[in-house]
Amino acid sequence: MAALSLRSESGSESGLKIFYSEALSHQIYAAADIVLVPSMFEPCGLTQMIGMRYGAVPVVRRTGGLADTVRDVEGAPEGEGSGYVFDGTDEASLYGALDRALKDFKADPAAWGRLSRRNLRADVSWAAPGAEYVGLYSSLHGG
Repeated sequence: MAALSLRSESGSESGLKIFYSEALSHQIYAAADIVLVPSMFEPCGLTQMIGMRYGAVPVVRRTGGLADTVRDVEGAPEGEGSGYVFDGTDEASLYGALDRALKDFKADPAAWGRLSRRNLRADVSWAAPGAEYVGLYSSLHGG
């Protein structure tokens, strides 16, 4: 484990510890309102799905598994959005999506709560895609 501790001139302290803790990671997800995943490349995208399982709202760059699992609340039919998506690779794109999320968080706490609960209930299992794959395989191979 690597550790760094800093004390400012005013006496406040901050620190950084670099280590892995499965239990701590779940506590952090559980405490989060937003999970930010601005990946340039993401073949799978477990981070946002874990966050959603705890009710966090993802803010993600549209790439790979992130694009497959997060539907932007703007443009999605009512009750079908799961987060905030951006396309660019610049700071303005990221800040734009994050600003939208924070604005909605502050403006309508009840709607944010519904979004969070919807994410808690999201089915991110392999059940539906697996059944679809088996159906496709069966149709191609006669059975």
